[in-house]
Amino acid sequence: MVSNDIPKVIFWQKAFCVLVALLYLLMVPLGIFLLEVSEGDLESQINGIVIICMGPPLAILYGLGFIWDNKPWHWIYGLVLICLSLSSCCCFPISIPLLIYWLKPETKAHFNPQAPPERT
Repeated sequence: MVSNDIPKVIFWQKAFCVLVALLYLLMVPLGIFLLEVSEGDLESQINGIVIICMGPPLAILYGLGFIWDNKPWHWIYGLVLICLSLSSCCCFPISIPLLIYWLKPETKAHFNPQAPPERT
């Protein structure tokens, strides 16, 4: 039996995507700040350049996670975004519960209603 109810984890995943996208957008001013205050410190300059280069693409990835919805492959995209956030231990308190609920059969069924139900 397929339910038309949207699992609550989808709301939380979208909220998480918005927050992480904003975080990555805020990394650009941080990178610029590092470049300005480095005063010949090569390590700070490299960190600033890396932060500036990585912030916008990751913000776009997470922003698309907020926009896209209801295609079978969007479940996998959401899973990849959640797993990407597991690379930072600061995100563990949010990412781990999100991952647990994302892997539930109800969430998979929401994105692919034609698939046969999983046996337990």
